[in-house]
Amino acid sequence: MLRLAVEPGVTVSDSEYFSELRRFREFKRLVGRPVVPGKVGVLWSAWGRSMALWYWRREPRYLEEIRALARRVHEAQRKWMEARQYFKRKIRMPFWRIDVAYQFQKSTHVPPYHFYCEFRKFLFTKTPDKYCYFDEKTGEYKLLPEFQREAEGDLREIMFASSIIVRVRKDLTVAHADWVEALLEIKSLPFPNVEIAPVPKEEVTAPLDEQQYYVRFEEVVREPPKGEYETKEVMSWLAHYRRWLAEATARGIIKMPAAYTRGLRQTSLEDFIRKVKERREELRGAGQ
Repeated sequence: MLRLAVEPGVTVSDSEYFSELRRFREFKRLVGRPVVPGKVGVLWSAWGRSMALWYWRREPRYLEEIRALARRVHEAQRKWMEARQYFKRKIRMPFWRIDVAYQFQKSTHVPPYHFYCEFRKFLFTKTPDKYCYFDEKTGEYKLLPEFQREAEGDLREIMFASSIIVRVRKDLTVAHADWVEALLEIKSLPFPNVEIAPVPKEEVTAPLDEQQYYVRFEEVVREPPKGEYETKEVMSWLAHYRRWLAEATARGIIKMPAAYTRGLRQTSLEDFIRKVKERREELRGAGQ
């Protein structure tokens, strides 16, 4: 006996689900029955009007209208049937997690054997369309460019704040470039790692649409992982960064603090290292 394969379900957000319902209402408005001019069956009403005018006046333009409207009706009906078949597979998931992470990893045969660190920003939401969109070509959700820029800016600022915590010198300069340069050599692809996925309510561990942060350092020698830091701790790092920035400004080390932070957030890690190397070359050349 021939058995039909069951097509897999497609998980969608509430916003996409109800957007599809609105699309069905539009199909019904265009070609639905009964025909109520301006309400339901708009194309059928226009087709009937053109048929009547052609019958009484026999003007070629009405015949062209009839043919054009018939094509529109058939196309709308075809799309309506296709949409209904796809809609049957859709599974609504009200809760979503949107996640952006910088991850770095290295394993060797000598100590420290295994090194891993990550800087992560995430949030839970019931309205993922505020942060991402569905790419019909790939069948995947992708971050809105403005949200991705903001998220990566946060990650770069957190990385710099972590350098201030452990790598600030007595003159307030920060040994951040060497740290970033070493990390870029062991970055994990894709970079950044973006995850957009529905989650059950039980996995929602923070208020909806509230930005959360997570940082993890892991180094295996004989010790357990070096540390995990969540939103509260990471926010304290950012507060420490702002205090450092205020002191550096007061001492004249930084002239334009707002521009400094903006540059830090908007410059990719790769561009940051490139500019540092160019500056080193300039200083080396000036010293000769």
